[in-house]
Amino acid sequence: MTNKLTSTALASLALLASMAAHAQTSKVYIVQLRDEPVASYQGTTAGYAATQAAPGTQLNARSPAAVAWAGQLHAKQAAVLSTVGGASLISQYDTVFNGFTARLTPAQAATLALNANVVGVAEDQLVSPATITTPIFLGLTAPGGIWSQMDASGTLVKGENMILGDVDLGIWPESPSYFDHVDGNGAPVASGGTLAYGPPPATWTGTCVNGDAFVAANACNNKLIGARYYDTNLLASGAVLDWTAFNSPRDDLGGATGLGGHGDHTASTAAGNEKVTVVLNGITMGQASGMAPRARIAAYKVCFTYVSGAANKNSCSTADSMAAIDQAVKDGVNAINFSISGSTGTTNDMVEQAFYRAALAGVFVAAAAGNDGPTNTVNHPSPWLTTVAAATHDRIIEGDVTLGNAAKYTGASLNPSALAASPLIRAEDAGVGGGNASLCFTPADFSLTPVAGQVALDPAKVSGKVVICTRGTSPRVSKSLAVLNAGGVGMVLMDNGAGLVSEVHSVPTVHVTAADGAAIKAYAVAGASPTAAESAFYFGHQPAPTIASFSGRGPNMADPNILKPDLAAPGVGVIASVTPGYTQAQRNQLAAGTLAAGPAWASYDGTSMATPHVLGVSLLLKQAHPAWSPSAIKSALMTTAFDTLDDGLPGMENGKLPWSQGAGFISPNHAIDPGLVYDMGKADYVKYQCLTQKSLVSASDCATFGTLDQTYNLNLPSITLGAMVGTTTVKRSVTNVGTSPAVYTANATLGGGFSVAVSPSTLSLAPGQTLPFTVTVTPGPSTPKFTWEYGSLVWSDGGAHNVRSPLQVNLGSSISAPADQSATTVSGSKIFSITTGFNGKSVALKGMKDVTLGSPVTLHPNTAIDASAVCATAVSNANIQVYNFTVPAGAIVARFALRQADVSGATDDNDLAVVLPSGAVVSSEGGTSHETVELADPAAGNYKVCVASYAAVSGASTHQLSSWIVSPGDLPTSGAFNVLMPNSVFAGGAATVGVSWSGLAIGHRYIGGVQYLDGSGSVATATVMSIDTTPGTPLDVPTPVATEKFNVTKK
Repeated sequence: MTNKLTSTALASLALLASMAAHAQTSKVYIVQLRDEPVASYQGTTAGYAATQAAPGTQLNARSPAAVAWAGQLHAKQAAVLSTVGGASLISQYDTVFNGFTARLTPAQAATLALNANVVGVAEDQLVSPATITTPIFLGLTAPGGIWSQMDASGTLVKGENMILGDVDLGIWPESPSYFDHVDGNGAPVASGGTLAYGPPPATWTGTCVNGDAFVAANACNNKLIGARYYDTNLLASGAVLDWTAFNSPRDDLGGATGLGGHGDHTASTAAGNEKVTVVLNGITMGQASGMAPRARIAAYKVCFTYVSGAANKNSCSTADSMAAIDQAVKDGVNAINFSISGSTGTTNDMVEQAFYRAALAGVFVAAAAGNDGPTNTVNHPSPWLTTVAAATHDRIIEGDVTLGNAAKYTGASLNPSALAASPLIRAEDAGVGGGNASLCFTPADFSLTPVAGQVALDPAKVSGKVVICTRGTSPRVSKSLAVLNAGGVGMVLMDNGAGLVSEVHSVPTVHVTAADGAAIKAYAVAGASPTAAESAFYFGHQPAPTIASFSGRGPNMADPNILKPDLAAPGVGVIASVTPGYTQAQRNQLAAGTLAAGPAWASYDGTSMATPHVLGVSLLLKQAHPAWSPSAIKSALMTTAFDTLDDGLPGMENGKLPWSQGAGFISPNHAIDPGLVYDMGKADYVKYQCLTQKSLVSASDCATFGTLDQTYNLNLPSITLGAMVGTTTVKRSVTNVGTSPAVYTANATLGGGFSVAVSPSTLSLAPGQTLPFTVTVTPGPSTPKFTWEYGSLVWSDGGAHNVRSPLQVNLGSSISAPADQSATTVSGSKIFSITTGFNGKSVALKGMKDVTLGSPVTLHPNTAIDASAVCATAVSNANIQVYNFTVPAGAIVARFALRQADVSGATDDNDLAVVLPSGAVVSSEGGTSHETVELADPAAGNYKVCVASYAAVSGASTHQLSSWIVSPGDLPTSGAFNVLMPNSVFAGGAATVGVSWSGLAIGHRYIGGVQYLDGSGSVATATVMSIDTTPGTPLDVPTPVATEKFNVTKK
């Protein structure tokens, strides 16, 4: 619920905002208006017909009704913006989001936030972008596989006339993955041959646009049917594009030159042509294909390489991403691939809300789970999209290192030919002047990221030798270039724990594990004449799939009753189309039209690579079943998935468990015929949001559809109870999507002493029929608390269909309450529900404090530092600052945070880690300086907080740490904070709690909390209350938490 200020307070705040306007620096803000956009508008305004698509159909954004309503939205947006003088409009949205972006001062933003037509205001954020054998591994090419099946028209199911919308880093049109002609063997060709694609589908209304080094008439065709770019908001923030970037739909340069290739990789993985010959390092690797090779592609570029201090960054403006999503739905895409980082702690993020309405428009969305794994880092927590984890597949590209003592080590390699035995030297022993050159820096690396104590390789020591270099700080491929420039003939790259990568290097290279690297280094210094030989690359096999160590895992911080990630797919060692590493001169020739560009290929790791696998398969399912909704497609993929292998990680982080793999690894050939689906539509999502974030949903919708009683009752194809307090009954319904009547019988299993009852246990369904059922979970007398237990619910028809849902339960304390609440007003109230597991009197403790802002500290960036890995033993130095705090017994909450406003550079990236008294480490390591670690009911003791500088605009970054340690009885120096509890509670019942505050100061950041006591008087759980009265703070949006860094790690 959004609480408005009183008229007196409104006038005061508006006056203060006006006084401060001229003294404040303007920024780009996103403003969301209250009316529903075209995708979800149901005709509630007189004179304007409904525009929302009917269930099972796709939105027609070009209909007269849609055009008229969009015009009305634009007019109201302009009227709202006009209420603050001198504001500069940048972008407008109308299809999946109703709002605009504008350059505003914080005071102007605060004024707009209090406008009755405005839902929320948020500062634009910069986030980051998150094959030849995977179609075989997924079974697409197998006899009877999905590619050999026919749709209702008799067309092979390969994505025919489906349209991919790839919101990413752009496209490289010279890749054969996007040609529309084929030769006599069916292989794509740039010219000549036979036209393999007809005109774009009639539902397509998009276009290709011209831009830097991109002539639409030459670049686009009947395969690549759309190409647009969006950098208006990024540039409005003051970003300056690097020379490796293109201000056009063209993907930025990659290789050893730039940070591009990500967009091309995702697009070609999802829907690139089949029979495309892949050449890596001069070696023909085989033929590649996208998952839906006959689908059309529309590229929406939102990520660009820009100058950031001494280095470059690759980021995507949230506002530009929203513009692309809005346009993609309007253009008529069937699915959107979003291999870009996002929210980890709320579904109230504006991009997540845009995807909600995309789902209502019939558009399936696949989004990356993020690369900051393991625990509590999963991105994109919303139930209306499909969040994808990364896993291995069975094919790996390897090479061997054989030492002079006959010891052999296998690692990742793309060596085109073998290297004969050559002298071996550690880079530590090969530096100029006897210095340490372990990181094998080039001169350019030194200028970008100087590291104390590192020197250049000495040609006199390196010439003719194989050099052992250590991974970190500089790009991996730069290290082999440094070896080449110093006269070396080969490199052994010792890993730093981030994972092995097969890629093209300047000299023969084998990338080995840290343990193997240490052994090779030990050999290099133990003998008088150490040598090493390297083999040519070869294809190896490995047990698969296994969840990648970097893959973002749950629990879901936005809602522990919603499973995230949803699925796993190949995301390690994925070979696909990328962009070449041209020189600046070649780049300029390309822009002038005097260079004939060619394709490039590379192997990438990341959840960004897994996501387009799921997206492409979704297009296959949509072709085979045109009436399926996005949630039906998601259900089919989840209920037919299979478990990944044990990755050895402890507890709930283990890869084979749901918080890591979701429902499991995709099985496309089963997903096309799942038997039953758990379907959802607008009514389900509205009821969910009327419970979780009512301020974002129109009052009429809540009145029409009602409010969900518990979030675990959302009709997902998974069942998760995040903090059950006793016997709990979960509601679900399934729909028979088969062509015949069917009888299904339930079988439920769950560990930990729980009993599970399904009612009814047998369902008899006609084709298309939907029936409800319940699942009742009861803890046993010895069921442990605060421990996740796992099982499954399987509906079986006794034949081909076994409809499996993961079932995971955490028996919590005797009280279940919301973890967080937030507000932005100086006075107000919140009402929410708690669930209790005992009978008796209810008691709560409360407290609130204003922020303690630390003194400014200046650090120098070092990308080799992992804050979470080093904090326990770290001492303050040039790259990291250590803070010590003591938390008293009984504290309600301890919170430590950074925010961009308290950092010297607008795009500086600082990371935050906290060592608990137990020695465990909690961290927030996103792509910005918006970082938060919040600990409810923290253990008493000493806490060590580390801030590490990862990147800085000016080569150094000054920060101020925010901290709050709140105990019962704490109150701010001005104002009041009160809690109203019911007189008594009942086991298994729900109770209403009210919190209120008044008299707080404008421009302050308060953290408060409520501790709930159980029947014995012990603390059961807590709710943390965040109130930020700073002008321009978005309404009801929690403090931003970590977002993933660039999803394809080059270092």
